[in-house]
Amino acid sequence: MTELKAKDFYVAFKKAAEILLVNKDEINALNVFPVPDGDTGSNMTSGMLEACEWLDKVKNKDKIKDIMKNMRDGLLMGARGNSGVILSQIFRGFTETLEDKETVTTKDFIEALKNAKDVAYHAVIKPVEGTMLTLIRKLAERAENELSDIKNFEEFLDRLYEISEEIVEETPRYLKKLRDANVVDAGAKGVSYIIKGFRDAIRGDTEINLKEIENASPEEIREIAYEEIKFQYCTECVLKLKDPEISKDDINKIRAFLEEIGDSIVLVHQGEFLKTHVHTNRPGKVFEEFLEYGELYKVKVDNMKVQHEHVVESEKEEKEEKEENYESNNENWGIITVSPGEGLTKIFKSLGVDKVIHGGQTMNPSVKDFMDAIETLPQKKILILPNNPNIILTAEKIADMVEDREILVIKTKYIQEGVSALLAFDDNMSYEELKDAIESEISGILPIQVTYAIRDSEISGEKIKKDEYLVFVGKELASHGFDLNEVVLKVLKEKINDGYEIMTMFYGQDVEIKTAELIANELMEEYPDLEVEIHNGGQPHYPLLISLE
Repeated sequence: MTELKAKDFYVAFKKAAEILLVNKDEINALNVFPVPDGDTGSNMTSGMLEACEWLDKVKNKDKIKDIMKNMRDGLLMGARGNSGVILSQIFRGFTETLEDKETVTTKDFIEALKNAKDVAYHAVIKPVEGTMLTLIRKLAERAENELSDIKNFEEFLDRLYEISEEIVEETPRYLKKLRDANVVDAGAKGVSYIIKGFRDAIRGDTEINLKEIENASPEEIREIAYEEIKFQYCTECVLKLKDPEISKDDINKIRAFLEEIGDSIVLVHQGEFLKTHVHTNRPGKVFEEFLEYGELYKVKVDNMKVQHEHVVESEKEEKEEKEENYESNNENWGIITVSPGEGLTKIFKSLGVDKVIHGGQTMNPSVKDFMDAIETLPQKKILILPNNPNIILTAEKIADMVEDREILVIKTKYIQEGVSALLAFDDNMSYEELKDAIESEISGILPIQVTYAIRDSEISGEKIKKDEYLVFVGKELASHGFDLNEVVLKVLKEKINDGYEIMTMFYGQDVEIKTAELIANELMEEYPDLEVEIHNGGQPHYPLLISLE
């Protein structure tokens, strides 16, 4: 094959999405920091799957321009987090180079890679080497230097994938924190898997399965909630097979067994793994049966009756909320912010926010989430507070895309900065006045994040043990240990001695208020002039979020 047509790209992209989806958990696990925010694979997959839906909407799949446009637009609309947005920009450069072609040669493909590199680097204000940016840069360079004479696409993509894997293995050379954590870059690995998908499709592997066994979405759970639940336990299992070449008879035997004990069955055999999803009243029997064919690699059991009770109550609250007439808080500026917890959401709304998007670590909102929020607001001027460094790039893309509104994105990296920003808000200010006022307000606070380690690791030369509490001042690790009160008080006392006089504390969903009060009381005994506020933030992954002023 010396030329690719529109349908080749349609199939190759969907195969790439499948390969990324299959390996999503591996990419998520390549965390540089040992905290529960492993979402690079999820973010990249989100964009790829959204783009697949857009590709399915193309009426004329023989037209390269339409395929390239929907690939590009779908990726952007589904982009989540930095990794998702950068991936969308890689494909933007790639597709813009090829969209006016009738067919694509390997020479054209190399030119597209070069433009992908240019557009991606241009999209990132401070490009960091050792990431997916490095991969696309070196891939374009090596493709031009080493593959320009190859005309056959099977050979070309074989070599391109080999080169991408070599570059992935090199990423720790560029980035010390990768070396310290003994991992390769997650985003670069994800792009390499995408190239593998292209290669596999062009070599003839065109059977594609994009169905994923995941936690049910809120919409799916809601549907369950209104049905009589015959089988109580949603049971999922990944089995590592003794024999990857398991026979069709054995697969049919397993399927028949599952049909006897439950419903809502999904059974997938892929390589050395067998993955199942079944609703049953006997999850243990499922695991026993599966052990006949291999070892349990991953299992999950959810009690759907408990989900039912929770979701019915949530549905009632949501219905009541929707029935309330929407009233804008401000005449001139609509405010959109991102919140990871119910308590923080209530705080933001009390401070005048019009639309709160649920998100944060592990759940970065997409471009579409922001666009949907903007469309519901009547104001012609919109203030966006992303409140997370992984969401800033997505928010900034919104400002580039929306033409009929004046969009002000304040680069709030932390929830505490988002709350502080609202204290400086004035609906009558101009764009520049508001920007200056908020940035001035934010500069006066010190954000402190308390999280925990999900594995042994090393940060800034410090040996970290699994389950230790980690206290970050800004993005710098300030303390760690197994006693929450001890590590937090150590940092807070150091900072209060530097002259801070006001402390605001948001406790998370896994922490009781008395924990926050114990810390606050000890501080107020030692520093009687310290002003303290404690709020229920309800955020996951972060037991405490603290702001000092």
